[in-house]
Amino acid sequence: MPIEDIHLEALDRYNWELCLDLRLSPEQEAFVPSVLYSLAQSRFEQLTPYGIRAGGHMVGFIMYGTFGQICWINRVLVDHAHQGKGIGQSAVRQLIALLQRQHSCREIRTSHAAENAAAAAFFGGLGFVPVAEPLEDEVVLRWEGM
Repeated sequence: MPIEDIHLEALDRYNWELCLDLRLSPEQEAFVPSVLYSLAQSRFEQLTPYGIRAGGHMVGFIMYGTFGQICWINRVLVDHAHQGKGIGQSAVRQLIALLQRQHSCREIRTSHAAENAAAAAFFGGLGFVPVAEPLEDEVVLRWEGM
C-alpha cells in the first residue's frame, strides 16, 4: 500500500465507532488498552485521538496529549490484519509533523512496557531513545528528531 494512502483522521461523532472494531493479536492485548478505554481516557485526561486510515479503511488508532512543552504520544494501535505494512510508522511520522506544526513541543515522548520488545523496536526505528532506566516496568522514550 502506498504511504500516501495512509492518513490521520480526526475522530468525531460520525467515525469514532469504526475504531471499535480494531483488534490486536492476543500477545499484544496485554500491552495496549482497548480503543474504547482510550476514547474514555481522552475525554477525562485532555488527550486527542485520531483514527488511522489506509486505502479508505479505518485500520488504526493513535492518540496524543500536550503537557506544557512536552507532547506525549499515548497510544498507537494498528489492527492485527494490517500490521507489518508501514502503517504505524507512517502514522507516527504524520503525528510528529502535526505536533511540530500545531504545538510548541520542546520534546516528543512516548512509553511502552519494559517487556514489550516489539514496541521497543518499533519506536527505536522511528528515532525514539530511552530517557532513563525503566520506571515501574515502563520505558519512557524521547524522539531525537527535535
